[in-house]
Amino acid sequence: MAAANQAYDLSRYEQRTEKPKMQVVSRPAPVKSVMGVRPITALMCLCLVVASIAVLLYNNAVLTEIGDRVNEANSTLKAMQAEEERLNTELEFKLSNKNVEEIASRNLGLAKLEKYQVDYIDMSSEDVVTLKQDKEENVWNQIGNVIAKIQSYLVA
Repeated sequence: MAAANQAYDLSRYEQRTEKPKMQVVSRPAPVKSVMGVRPITALMCLCLVVASIAVLLYNNAVLTEIGDRVNEANSTLKAMQAEEERLNTELEFKLSNKNVEEIASRNLGLAKLEKYQVDYIDMSSEDVVTLKQDKEENVWNQIGNVIAKIQSYLVA
């Protein structure tokens, strides 16, 4: 009977699907250095330290350049202040009364005033204001003045 059963066994002709075999893949263990730190972390920390040192050196160089510029500007300022003081002294000398008098007499031919050239004015009296009194005008003169004022107003 066993042979008869095989004749009717249709499962032999069916397409067989094999179950995929599962493979367990284990993760590789993380690479650790001697100190217990991954190399990429150590490299990143090293890059960060190098970048920080580079920035500090650059800032120090910039500060040194700015300090040099400030010192140069201060020395220029002191030189300019000394020049200003010299020019002010020279100006005071040129504008002094003695120097002006010497230039006026030598170059322009001017001389000091003599006593006979001076006229004195007496200002001790009180100021007095006198008004000019117009004589009375007749009616025809007043009418003529009014007409002249109106004409000048209309013309202007």
